[in-house]
Amino acid sequence: MGQHEIDTENFPYHPEKLPKKDYVSVNDYFSLDIRAGKITNVENYPEMRKPSYKITVDFGSKIGQLSTSAQITNYSRSELINRLVVGAINLGEKTLPGGFISQFLILGALDPDGAVNLLELPKNVMLGSTVA
Repeated sequence: MGQHEIDTENFPYHPEKLPKKDYVSVNDYFSLDIRAGKITNVENYPEMRKPSYKITVDFGSKIGQLSTSAQITNYSRSELINRLVVGAINLGEKTLPGGFISQFLILGALDPDGAVNLLELPKNVMLGSTVA
C-alpha cells in the first residue's frame, strides 16, 4: 500500500480489512531513522489535489528543521503548532506540486476512513530523540 487515501464510504483502513504484512528483517526496521520533533510552522497547501498542509518540524540541533506535506487537515493549524510528532527522516526527498520538497514522513495511526491520528509523545521528550 502506498500513499493513503481518505475514503469515508468504504473504510479501506478498517483493521479487519488490513492483511498482516510480510516479515522484514530487524535490520530493515533499524535502517529507519525515526525521530521526535516539534511542529514549528503549518501552512495551507492549495497546490495539492487533496486538502493538505505544509509542515515544518524542528528535530533538534543535530538534525535541524525539516519540511513535509501531510493530509492532516482534521487538525487545525493551532492544534499542530508546538505539537510533538514522530517522523521518519531518512526516506529521501520528494518534490511535490509547486516545487515544494518533502523531506520526511510524519507518522500517525489511520482511522478506518484514512484520517490520520498523529502519534503522541510525552512532553519531556528531547527533540531529535530516536524512536525505538
